[in-house]
Amino acid sequence: MGEFKNNSRILVLSKRPLLLYYSVFLLLSFFSIYFVMIQNRQLFYGDDLGFHLGRIEGVAIAFIKGDYFPRINYFLTGGMGYATGIFYPEIFLYPAALLRISGVSLIHSYVIYVFLINFLTFVIAYHSFDYLKQAPRKSLLFAVLYGLSAYRLSDVLYRAAVGEYLALMVLPFVFVGIHLIIFDSYKKWYVLSIGMATLFMAHLLSSGIMILFIFSLLICNCVRLWHEKIRLIALFKAAGVTILLVAVFLCPMIEQLSFQHLRVQDTPMFYLQKMAETPLNYLETAVKNIRFNNIGLLVLFFLILLAICMIKLSSENKQLIGISLLFFYASTSFFPHWLFHETLFNSIQFPWRYFMIVTFGVLWVLADSLDRLVAKRQGAKAVLYILLFVVTLFSTFDMEQKLKRSTRATVDYSYFEQVDGSKELGFGEEFLPSGMENWMAPTGLLSEPTTIKIRNMSRSYSTFFLDYEAPEMTNLIFPLIYYKGYEVKIEGGGTVSKVHDAGRFKDGNMHGFVEVTVVGNGKLTLWYAGTFVQKMSFLVTSIAWVGMIGALLWSKKTEMKS
Repeated sequence: MGEFKNNSRILVLSKRPLLLYYSVFLLLSFFSIYFVMIQNRQLFYGDDLGFHLGRIEGVAIAFIKGDYFPRINYFLTGGMGYATGIFYPEIFLYPAALLRISGVSLIHSYVIYVFLINFLTFVIAYHSFDYLKQAPRKSLLFAVLYGLSAYRLSDVLYRAAVGEYLALMVLPFVFVGIHLIIFDSYKKWYVLSIGMATLFMAHLLSSGIMILFIFSLLICNCVRLWHEKIRLIALFKAAGVTILLVAVFLCPMIEQLSFQHLRVQDTPMFYLQKMAETPLNYLETAVKNIRFNNIGLLVLFFLILLAICMIKLSSENKQLIGISLLFFYASTSFFPHWLFHETLFNSIQFPWRYFMIVTFGVLWVLADSLDRLVAKRQGAKAVLYILLFVVTLFSTFDMEQKLKRSTRATVDYSYFEQVDGSKELGFGEEFLPSGMENWMAPTGLLSEPTTIKIRNMSRSYSTFFLDYEAPEMTNLIFPLIYYKGYEVKIEGGGTVSKVHDAGRFKDGNMHGFVEVTVVGNGKLTLWYAGTFVQKMSFLVTSIAWVGMIGALLWSKKTEMKS
């Protein structure tokens, strides 16, 4: 009887391959993080882990306080507020934040979140490939190779680079969008709009790299686009709608950078030429299979092999390999990065970020071209499929074991029971006001002159309340980092200035903090209200998304009727 049940289950899975594939994706999602993030309740403390845990905790706190689209994170900086919501779109962190407020610990919320992102990466990779190729087995191969690629796992496990591994999750979908415009049904230009919008929400720098990739594809197909200008029109439509879909993130970012000078606008901390390495260095890292810029031996090997066998590839795949070679070259120290140090290109910071394009391009072409490489050799193809799966699984296991043995950065879950948000602002603390020197306690208040009397002072989330009696003009410096969007009001006979950047207090420079000037008697309330640009861009983006979804549903309904 038991054997019959087992055979029945196998039969069901064979008839429903998607169910089988999803089961494989779930297992691989667990396997790829188990030894580094779950086993023995320990995990590898990745480079950016503390910062992103602080972001998640800050979003969770905001939700509890009724702020469902937070611009300022009041967990980071120990309560003084850091503008992560303006410069790091946090909508993709909402699942982890919801887990947090449901009672799950911070570290467990993050581990579950990573598992979910892993699974979605496999699923999106599979369906993106299958949508264009209608080849389930090839799609499965691409999804497994891509989801377990060395560079992506380095982002997940070694660097804890949340934004970048989110970008890698949606990158195949973005490629579907640009493929449709250039090679296929350009009327589906909205796919690129949705893809680029989600990529922007995931990681701004990765969306910039993707724009370079798209530009490279456009150059490769300039003759086709010249003769079929309607495809260019579709591209411009996609670009315009993308801007509307991300206006809620893009416009406040531009507004804040125009309003005040931040550290990110100072002399760069990283220069591409200094961060680039030679191909031999990258090969050495791939052999060791551990480090932040690990492209992996599999990708390197097939980058070379597919370049050698380029004549056997389809036209589009030739372009992908050519672009992958170009991006690999751009990641090395042989490329003249110094020419671009004073340009926007330097904001990429690390040239090995181009590996995301190399990884995607090589693995996409490999999965699509395996038939061409071993034509009329079904046995060889089956062996190669199995070999690729085995090598990929072994590489994943090897990386996890090496990270697990790294006692320098392996910590117990208990370490995260008390996370100190004041110390986790990301490397460089880029979005603090430039020239900011001092720090304050989150419940402190500085006043000068000292003749003022303060009573009933309290704080709730971003809002300060206090009663004051000020016989003369008095400056009040609040323990809040100064960003555009803070407002103040007075009840009573006193007066108050607009919120402005703090100056000096006694012998200290308090630049970078919120300050107001008061006189008379009154009840003061100071809070973060946001800006007109933030509110209008939220409205624009909301209308754009509702309009986009509504139009797609209407089109689908009309198509079904016809």
